[in-house]
Order: sequence, then C-alpha cells, then structure tokens
Amino acid sequence: MPLSDQDLEDQIIRAHEINNIWLLAKLYADAAERGLDQDHNFFLATQAYVYALQSNHPLKSKLHAFLKSHGREE
Repeated sequence: MPLSDQDLEDQIIRAHEINNIWLLAKLYADAAERGLDQDHNFFLATQAYVYALQSNHPLKSKLHAFLKSHGREE
C-alpha cells in the first residue's frame, strides 16, 4: 500500500533527523513522482539526485536521465 502524502513527509523528516542519505534519495524520488506541479517535481527530483550521488544510490542514473531529458541537468 502506497504511503499517504503525510506519511511520506513524516518519513522524510525522520530520515533527515537520522541523516539517512540513502533513504532520503528514495523518499525524495518517490515524492517527485507524486505530481503537485512540474517545478515542484523537478525540485524534489534534484534533491533526490543530490542524495543519490552522495550515497551512491542506484537511483542516481535514473534521476540523472530524468533531469537531463527535461533540461535540468547536463
């Protein structure tokens, strides 16, 4: 069962509190797929990408490709 928006937000806050960079990459990527608006999604995807780079998360390639295809990354 997918997380509610509030549950996702709560998990992001907890991941920040314990400095779990790996989990932050996944949670921000999940949040970016929720679709509030395009700029918001790009911001969240960028955050996810930064955390993915920091933690060598397997999502880094997917996030890079997504951002690059939308002119948000080189």
